[in-house]
Amino acid sequence: MRKLLIGIPIMTIIFCLFLVYNHKQLPTKDDVFKITANWSPKTEEVYMVREIDGDWLTIFKNSSTTIVSRLEQNWLGFWEFKDDLGSESSLVSTHYPRETDLDFTWNASGRDHIPISYYFGQINNPKIQEIKIEIEKDIFENALVIDTGGARFFFLKSERQTLLPINIRGHSESGILIYSTVKKWMLK
Repeated sequence: MRKLLIGIPIMTIIFCLFLVYNHKQLPTKDDVFKITANWSPKTEEVYMVREIDGDWLTIFKNSSTTIVSRLEQNWLGFWEFKDDLGSESSLVSTHYPRETDLDFTWNASGRDHIPISYYFGQINNPKIQEIKIEIEKDIFENALVIDTGGARFFFLKSERQTLLPINIRGHSESGILIYSTVKKWMLK
C-alpha cells in the first residue's frame, strides 16, 4: 500500500513533466514527416515550418501536390494538422509543377461556414517578386512571398469569402505586371 501511495504522486509528477516538456517543443520538419507517414503518396520534401501571423504553418510536397497546413499541438503536446474548423486537414494545396515554363501554379480554398479564404501557389518565374490578390472588386492585397532556398511560394489568408473570378497578379520588383490569372479582356 505504501508503494502505491508513493508511486501515484511520482507517476503524476513524471506525467506533468512530460506534458510541460512536450508543450514547450516547437514544430519541426520531422513532425511533418511523422504526421504524414501513412499518407499515399509519401511526403518527399518539407520546404518549411514557420510561424506566420501567430500560426505555425508548413509547406511540403509529395509527387504531385504542394500543400500548406497549419500545425497545432494536441493536449499531449504532439503536433498535428488542423484547419479553421478544428478538423485534421490541410488549408490549401496546388499541383506540383513539373513544367518550369509556367509563371506560377496556384489554388484558392474557402470555408463554407466562415468568411476565410486561402490563396497559395508556387512561383516559378524568377522575375516575379510580388503577388497581389484581388479580395474585393478592385481591392488587392499583397500575398506573403516565401523563399525556402529551393523554391518560392506565395500565401495569403483573407478574412473574406473567395471572390470569383480569382484575380492573382505577379509583378516584377519595379511593379511591372508579368502575369495575371484574369486576362485583360475579362477586366473590362
